[in-house]
Amino acid sequence: MKFSLNYIYIFVFLFSCTQDMKIIKKPSKIKEPTYSSKGFALIYDNSVFESKIVNKKLSNSQNYVLHPFLKNNTLVSISNPFNSKSLTAKIRKTINYPSIYNIVITKKMADKLELDINNPYVEVLSIRENDKFIAKETSIFDEEKKVANKAPVTSININDMSTSTPEIKPKKKKPSYIIDIAEFYFLKSAETVKNRFEKEANLKNIKIKKISKSRFKVYSGPYAFFNTVKDTYFSLNELGFENLNIINTNK
Repeated sequence: MKFSLNYIYIFVFLFSCTQDMKIIKKPSKIKEPTYSSKGFALIYDNSVFESKIVNKKLSNSQNYVLHPFLKNNTLVSISNPFNSKSLTAKIRKTINYPSIYNIVITKKMADKLELDINNPYVEVLSIRENDKFIAKETSIFDEEKKVANKAPVTSININDMSTSTPEIKPKKKKPSYIIDIAEFYFLKSAETVKNRFEKEANLKNIKIKKISKSRFKVYSGPYAFFNTVKDTYFSLNELGFENLNIINTNK
């Protein structure tokens, strides 16, 4: 009987453990954060491919853009921060293109975003699978505008212009960019780098900003035009600085 009783105890113990194990759930898969970046768009034409700036072609008839590391068919939202116009497109992964460009888009897309060709600054955001409704809403928005424009006018209100308040349109902000180069713990280190830029690359528009007691930012700018930013950007690349961030200070 003693052996049988011990056997029952062991059985009960094992059964209770298995019951406890059943309530343990695996942690849900952590969603990867969406990709978000701001910078200049390279507007595609045949010369861009023929000169081997990019290694793939783009067509105005297709809704594809080029990016160096986002996966094929990744859905992205591209917006113009100066007028809030946006569109969605799919990624075609490419090998590489000049790092000053954030993304490669078609001429048709640039026209739709009403980009300033001299300052083609855009914001790019990848859209996850469960966020695809955003793309649908974007496409529906244009269709709704067409319907609204065709809708019949049922009534007309006449306002007395002498008593109405004139509409004040907000002033459009002009583009202003800085190149965020690097941060240092010591002011002396920041000054050494700044002096190197001025002597070796003949760059004059290099500044140091104190962020805190142990953080000093070296940056270049501000610049009003893309071409000026581009020249400085490539000069810094030649000195070994590749991961440079271009910031629009008016947004």
